[in-house]
Amino acid sequence: MRITQDFLNHLAPIEQSFIQASITKLCRDKITDDTTNYDNVCNKIEDCPYCGSYHYVKNGFNPHHKQKYRCQDCKKIFTATTKTMFTHSKTSFNTWSAFIACELNGLSLEQDSVATGLSVTTCFHMRHKLYQAISKVNDNVILHGLIELDSAYTKINLKGTRPQNMPRSSKHRGRKKANIYSRHLRGLSNHKVCLVTATDENDNILFKIAGLGSESYDKYNQFKEHFVKHSTIISDDKPCIQTFAHNNQMSTDVIPSLANQKRYTTSRGNSVSSVNELHTEAKEMIRHKKGISTRHLQAYLDWLVFRKRLRYTLDMRKWKDETYMETMREKIPFINTEIVKLPQPIDLYKAYGAYNFGIYKNIN
Repeated sequence: MRITQDFLNHLAPIEQSFIQASITKLCRDKITDDTTNYDNVCNKIEDCPYCGSYHYVKNGFNPHHKQKYRCQDCKKIFTATTKTMFTHSKTSFNTWSAFIACELNGLSLEQDSVATGLSVTTCFHMRHKLYQAISKVNDNVILHGLIELDSAYTKINLKGTRPQNMPRSSKHRGRKKANIYSRHLRGLSNHKVCLVTATDENDNILFKIAGLGSESYDKYNQFKEHFVKHSTIISDDKPCIQTFAHNNQMSTDVIPSLANQKRYTTSRGNSVSSVNELHTEAKEMIRHKKGISTRHLQAYLDWLVFRKRLRYTLDMRKWKDETYMETMREKIPFINTEIVKLPQPIDLYKAYGAYNFGIYKNIN
């Protein structure tokens, strides 16, 4: 109790008020705490979560008295919450709702824990389930019309990787000379993660990890299905972007590079200010989280994009309900114990293979 009180005393007044309101709501709604995630998802069941078939039949009840179904194609048995963020979750609707409100307000895991009464570990698992569901929502974005396009870069972050799975030695703060197996290369090298960013005039946003190293035609072209033909690409004059636009039947509006002169707009008055704003918000998010593992970075970027879309389209009072409705039927690819086993979105061997260290030792 003393630790909790000390923690609350260090919060800003607005954070204290928010946590107090959340706890009050939880206490008030405790009587209806059992109605819930299952009931909400059950009303919207459409297909088999394993094979996507629409041919399924009822197949009795599980030990918790929840309806089971059997797919007539793949023969697997499932319930309404299978492969959703509520799989194996004992957390009620009201607690999930309070947790989503905390995440929408950018609170830390420790603050989420105080507001919901859950452990930090449980909040960590819930956060990644929520973010993965949001990633599924953002996968279908289509850009058209005037499209701002550019790239940003961030360092590879191996936070959460076990020592035996490290491709390089761990960094140690305060040392003047970096270990040969841990130092970063300067400039735009394979030690930088490239983030392709695009946004159109209708506030549709694409923010994806494209690979390692500097931007290239291949990095942009892997996302070509998100761009509608005959759109206009607003960008700087890098050849890779011009080639990408030309090969995909899009026109360009270029910000020219002039010697000894800074230009921020095209001849038509367009700029990439919205993309630059996204880059600034992403860097601030990474700083606020004290670094984000590259393994989970895409999920955090998708959450950033989703929050931005909510700000553009909905009243703040509707954010929580919209988030819950958007995510509760989306399939997520893991259970709690598999969070740290999610695949890396980059090729670590390309970055650290030459070090001949750890998991890449003695690999030719």
